[in-house]
Amino acid sequence: MKYFKAFLVWLIIVPIAILNGGLREYVLSGLGAIAMPLSGIILSVCIFIIAYLLIPKIKNCNKLDYIIFGIIWFILTNLFDYIMIIKSGKGISQLISQYDFTNGNLWTLVVISTLTAPWCSYLIMSRKN
Repeated sequence: MKYFKAFLVWLIIVPIAILNGGLREYVLSGLGAIAMPLSGIILSVCIFIIAYLLIPKIKNCNKLDYIIFGIIWFILTNLFDYIMIIKSGKGISQLISQYDFTNGNLWTLVVISTLTAPWCSYLIMSRKN
């Protein structure tokens, strides 16, 4: 049940990511080249906030569970992104190009955030207790 709850928390990230894309396209794009990296940073911060607020509410977890939550989020995020790219008619090269920092895309930061946010929230929670 705790893995299902972690999945539900990840589902909250999906509309936030979509809204972040809209923010980037309709608001941040006016900032020029900084729009793409700023969008990646904003989404990563949102992921950490969501994890910090909701992951501790999943009870009866051990250290390994938080690592597994991150792995699940990492896989789901990459799968979701891949499916969206395929649905838009683009191929694997588009997916791979998102991991290129040279064009200002911080997608790698976002994916690393999904992987590490549950564990980071555990570390913060354990230090508070």
